[in-house]
Amino acid sequence: MVQNNIKWNLTSEKCFEIIHLTLIDILTESKDGIRNINDLIRMLNSRTKVYKLHNYRKYNSFSKYLKLEYDGFLNFIEDYNFYGVIKNDKDISIKLYKNLVNLDDLKYTGKRLTKDSEWIFIDDLGDELL
Repeated sequence: MVQNNIKWNLTSEKCFEIIHLTLIDILTESKDGIRNINDLIRMLNSRTKVYKLHNYRKYNSFSKYLKLEYDGFLNFIEDYNFYGVIKNDKDISIKLYKNLVNLDDLKYTGKRLTKDSEWIFIDDLGDELL
């Protein structure tokens, strides 16, 4: 986590919960659980604009929060194994692995966010090798 001097109106625990629940909701709505990263960020900001994250307008979006607190949206996503990053040429998409998400533990208390306690290797190549 990057350290900064910005005073947020919401606690880091509340921001953590809002971001994850919103991202999971957005990705679940897509037919295959995959969204382009730019669309995902735009939808995150759109759905969370009801929260007054900061008194200054330029800091009042969750994408700005992620950039300042986690050094970017992609760095935040890569920290959790229930999100997958798919890179194709210049396009980056995010995939949700629903079977790894444990919503009961989705709190910023240091609890695990996945159902599994061991490393999981996911082969997402599908039929590409056939």
